[in-house]
Amino acid sequence: MELRVATFNAHGFREGVTAATELFGPQTIDLVLVQECGSKLRLRRFAAAIGMEFVSSHRLFSWVRNAVVYRAGWRPGQVRVRTLSHQNESLPRGFVAARIRGPHWAVTAVSAHLGLVDAERVRHAGELTDFLAGVDGPVVVGVDLNEGPDARAARWMSERLYDAHVHGDGPGGGETFPAQDPTARIDYVFVNSSVTVRRCWVPQGEEAEYASDHRPVFAELVIPEG
Repeated sequence: MELRVATFNAHGFREGVTAATELFGPQTIDLVLVQECGSKLRLRRFAAAIGMEFVSSHRLFSWVRNAVVYRAGWRPGQVRVRTLSHQNESLPRGFVAARIRGPHWAVTAVSAHLGLVDAERVRHAGELTDFLAGVDGPVVVGVDLNEGPDARAARWMSERLYDAHVHGDGPGGGETFPAQDPTARIDYVFVNSSVTVRRCWVPQGEEAEYASDHRPVFAELVIPEG
């Protein structure tokens, strides 16, 4: 089964839902793993505009929210929401993991967002990979790591999962931030050993510059049927 997946820090859709939907036209994407998905109303408008449905981490007093947006007609199975450990005045971070089922396949789709402080990110990366170690079958993770590939949390993730940018064909260096002139690769698609990466790229053009403060990352993946 071929999947086209994107990870996207939507910045709460502050730049407008319409600007974001221009990046993800109908029938061109299968999963969008969204960080900072904002209000449920804006998220619902975004999903509806591209003909998709969603599950999210919206809960009382949650601030940094994540979502898995998936093709209409597919079925969400178990949905798990986790808050990553935090201390002092840092905003609580977390992830949402959803088992998404199609006619003859299933994949666990995860949207995650790590913290702003190095030591916190390392701890978060460990908590995330501990969770993923207990997941069976194909796994796709879209994550805003808030750091480049040579930093500690990114290295931890890359030692336990496959970085789609590294393992797939695609142009450029994968930089996503800031969107109008990206110089930092801080947004990633990771997969486990059950998933094959064909391509991975960051879109160019005006739509990618103004839809958010991050550019999305796209990946073409193959997951086993059965």
